Amino acid sequence: MKLRFIIPVIFLLSFQQSISQNVDYAREILNTICSEDFHGRGYAAGGADKTADFILKNLKKTGLKRFGKSYFQPFDVSVNTFNGNNKLSINGKTLIPGKDYLIASYSDSLNGKFSLKVINAALINKPEKFRAFINSDLSDKVILIDTLGLHRKNFNDAYKLIVERNILKAKAVIKVTYDDKLTAYPSKIRKKYPLIILKRSVLPVNPHEVNINIDSKYFPHFKTKNIIAYIKGKTDTSIVFSAHYDHLGTMGKDVFFPGANDNGSGVAMLLNLAKYFSGQKKPEYNIVFMFFSGEELGLLGSYYYVRHPLFPLSKIKFMINLDMVGSGDKGIKVVNGSVFRQEFDTLTAINEKNNYLPAVKIRGKAANSDHYFFFEKGVPVFFIYTLGNYKEYHNIFDTPENLPLNKFEELMHLLIDFVNYLQNDKKLDTQESDLQAVQRNN
Repeated sequence: MKLRFIIPVIFLLSFQQSISQNVDYAREILNTICSEDFHGRGYAAGGADKTADFILKNLKKTGLKRFGKSYFQPFDVSVNTFNGNNKLSINGKTLIPGKDYLIASYSDSLNGKFSLKVINAALINKPEKFRAFINSDLSDKVILIDTLGLHRKNFNDAYKLIVERNILKAKAVIKVTYDDKLTAYPSKIRKKYPLIILKRSVLPVNPHEVNINIDSKYFPHFKTKNIIAYIKGKTDTSIVFSAHYDHLGTMGKDVFFPGANDNGSGVAMLLNLAKYFSGQKKPEYNIVFMFFSGEELGLLGSYYYVRHPLFPLSKIKFMINLDMVGSGDKGIKVVNGSVFRQEFDTLTAINEKNNYLPAVKIRGKAANSDHYFFFEKGVPVFFIYTLGNYKEYHNIFDTPENLPLNKFEELMHLLIDFVNYLQNDKKLDTQESDLQAVQRNN
């Protein structure tokens, strides 16, 4: 074989090896921070702190610098947690936590065996019977409310009073759901009663007795931290990548929420980008990597940061927030794309030129991730998430094994090309991607 045919093969193999290494590194990160040892990256059992230490260790390996004396930016959150042995049985049948039922994140502790009273649409649709029911003493009972028929206004109103406000002063409320998979959310508050979300498919016939064991602990001032690191550029202007690293944590000792897509994927992308850019020549602008905590509790880490910035927000040329980027078979969605139209058009043009992703779809403003408070302060920012067939969200099935990462590498190259374009301030025609460089050398 002639040398001129060997060289293209070497370039192609080198490029393919780079792709494999990036995805392998992402898998390594996900398998670590989504494991049981990291306790769902929540606030019970030190999960969030352990994740922060892991991220810092990887940032230090790439040689990234810190602002001031520490990579950490500490702040407080209020959070309700579940550390103990949480159990539920109905009519003597023990149910599986996470799969059969969830404990609402604001739930109080409760331990004991109780009589079960069922409320359904048939009862609520008979006003006199329902009035007699709610006027009875239910303070030592557990209420089970069937959600079938929630489209009816009277049932909806009753549901809000019974479930959300517990006007019946019951020991606990069990809400029946017809969803196949149960979705969890964390809480900054704790109410004076537990709420349990139960799958209809596991509810016994004629339920009359329930045994509940819930152990919750409320922290009004739990200490957590953001992690900030950067690659020094030639000027004091910065390009920022951000992702939140916290997730839902645990529901007792037996259940944790892995959070592979939300947002282990964003963490993996940022660490991959940090590794890539740290190996390149000195950039024109600082490249800053921000890992936020408290996002699941209401964007608390990013809210704290914009009120205590480590460098002037006015020095951010552009920011890219990444949250749930583990699929991509249907492309990406760009929040604020319609606001920063020139940058969106550039991103789209780069993608079309290199055929990275099936689609780059535009979206307007939204307060749905850590970009929001930066945008409110005048920082030009995109929030990017992937689109695809992957639907696991805030449940026990969002695992590294289930997450495809099928467009992870392509998205990474799109982001690299976009950042290089921002740094060079050149026309798009002069932009050359890594893949094009390989093809040119061939």
